[in-house]
Amino acid sequence: MPAPLSSIVTHYASGALEFTDSSGTRWTVSEIPRFEFSEQLMALLPHPERRAGWLLFESQHGDRKRLAPVPSDWHSLPTAVLEQHLALALPAGSNERRRRTDAP
Repeated sequence: MPAPLSSIVTHYASGALEFTDSSGTRWTVSEIPRFEFSEQLMALLPHPERRAGWLLFESQHGDRKRLAPVPSDWHSLPTAVLEQHLALALPAGSNERRRRTDAP
């Protein structure tokens, strides 16, 4: 018997994964790695909690959320735990959404 849709996690060669939450929304999760800047420059960057990288959750509806720090085992987490992390993630600001959709 196949697993319910909400329990399936799809892994991609890029390192991203995809899951469907309990409300039926599909999310893609990607790791944004640590910036490779000098410590002096890193100290000037906003969001010190993200300096070591973060997880980016993007929904099929265009919602974006960030979770920092990155859980060490996030690639192997079941859907229920991914959804718990999603609930803890902070929404990306409207400026960040606008930059994503700006024309090149």
